[in-house]
Amino acid sequence: MKNYANEEILYGGCPGCAYAKHEFELPCGMAYENDNFTLSQDWELPIEGFLIVSPKRHIEKLSELTDNERNEMFDIVNKTIKILRENNVCDRFEIIFEEKENRHLHVWIMPRHKWMTELVDDIIDNIGTILEYAKSNFRSENVYKQINNITKIVKENY
Repeated sequence: MKNYANEEILYGGCPGCAYAKHEFELPCGMAYENDNFTLSQDWELPIEGFLIVSPKRHIEKLSELTDNERNEMFDIVNKTIKILRENNVCDRFEIIFEEKENRHLHVWIMPRHKWMTELVDDIIDNIGTILEYAKSNFRSENVYKQINNITKIVKENY
């Protein structure tokens, strides 16, 4: 797998477990971490403010979270969106829970940037188009700087 800066990410087994154990890092670092969750820029997609909340323990389905973990995850999502809004990163977001077989459950906090609505009519129906567009068009030093700045803002506000 390649990260958003087009650098190879090396890990063994589940990438979510490897990241939680700090077996690899992202160029921008981790935005937030506690005993149960990590919050970071999406590993592969160079979209400013596109953050992922992931449990540290290997959970594949939302239903496997305890009530406390689920509440904590939603609190992280809510606080992160609040930080992003207050710092004018974006005003609207798509929140997507992704359950993958043999992979970590994670939540995408995907900002709804103007370029996305200019590209497609419906973001969710065309998510693949948006993600491929970002991979093809936003691998630039300026975008990496913005990702680093946004990660720094989130870190400072947690």
